[in-house]
Amino acid sequence: MKHFIEGQLIGLKINMNIDGKLYAKSCPTEEAADAFFNAIIAAKANPTDEAVEMLLLHLNQSMRRAAENGLEYDLETSNVYLPGFNTPLPKLLVETIEKYHEKGFPMNAILNFWKLLMINPDERVRTKLFDFIATHDFSITENGYMVVYKALEYLDSIQKDLNTFVTSTSLFVRKEWTCSPKKYGVYQRNEDGAYYITKQKTLDKWDEKAKNITKIGNLGVLEAKSKELSNDPASVKFLPTHVARNKSTFNVEKETVRLGIPQTMERHACDSDPSIDCSYGLHVGATAYVKKFRGWTGNTSPVLACLVNPAHVIAVPDYDHSKMRVCEYFPYALCEVSEDGEINTVDQPFFEHDYREYEVDELERQIKAINNNTERVGVDTFEAEDNREVEEVLKALKDRVVEIEKV
Repeated sequence: MKHFIEGQLIGLKINMNIDGKLYAKSCPTEEAADAFFNAIIAAKANPTDEAVEMLLLHLNQSMRRAAENGLEYDLETSNVYLPGFNTPLPKLLVETIEKYHEKGFPMNAILNFWKLLMINPDERVRTKLFDFIATHDFSITENGYMVVYKALEYLDSIQKDLNTFVTSTSLFVRKEWTCSPKKYGVYQRNEDGAYYITKQKTLDKWDEKAKNITKIGNLGVLEAKSKELSNDPASVKFLPTHVARNKSTFNVEKETVRLGIPQTMERHACDSDPSIDCSYGLHVGATAYVKKFRGWTGNTSPVLACLVNPAHVIAVPDYDHSKMRVCEYFPYALCEVSEDGEINTVDQPFFEHDYREYEVDELERQIKAINNNTERVGVDTFEAEDNREVEEVLKALKDRVVEIEKV
């Protein structure tokens, strides 16, 4: 496409006309002004789309920075986007991408985080969530999930089933002994039914009858099978504190939390109003929130490490920057909590693969629903209407499916 381009250099100021739209720029030095004006002369001689794009990059520093970082910049709105999308990135996320690019840091985690957040139908969440997690010790996994924490109660006061022992012991081995769980074997003492670990080489040599034990298996292998263990009816179960203390008024089976299985709530049943301090939804938070909550319950509550898909965040409260409401979280490990209340936070990438399977099913469900015109991306009564085109959301959903299939 051919464009109309005109320009004048007056002192250090450039006046430019591109297709009837006027632009002005004051240059810091004579050399900079001459260079810009020479670019206008060259573009006027060959007024292509590429020439206009180069002039706009000269004109706007923010646009130039965006292009250097693989992003797109809208000159009229000053919004920045991922290429091919029309959902504006929040300012802090743009600055973080620029910093990562400048220092050569890997950007998979934050880019995947944003691609998931683009799916979220609430503009308030899309705008505030990255600022929110930057305030506390939230971390983002390679797949873009948030690592959060949840304080609960034991359903039946059974605290040492095999699954819980495996996940918590694996955390301890990695954190305190800084080695692989595969070096250790798990056995059960027949006299009391309790589980223990010892070096795998040692366990291999032990005689079960002589030791009065039962060999269970390798700690690393058992960790890899944690999803199967979670589906075991005998697996340890948890309840939210308010449910545990009022069981008669809740559907306990629905409220029961199990490791390795997403805990969900219908999005339309959650309250997305950020001005409401405590309302309907699943509450998760940073370690600061969990410590405060455990203090209210006598510092005895077990703490679960959980993954949250940014698409499932319901509300980022105005009043408290250490917790949020979500419609789904994935509890993957029981955390070790020290006597002074410090929570050992160890990320385990293995569990992301389990959660990704659930995510793929949800992505495909949403894509099918949109294609069949049966569902606009879910909102509740208080949620700000998603004014984006359905095609924008559909593209974000499909892009995520492609990213997952690459892994």
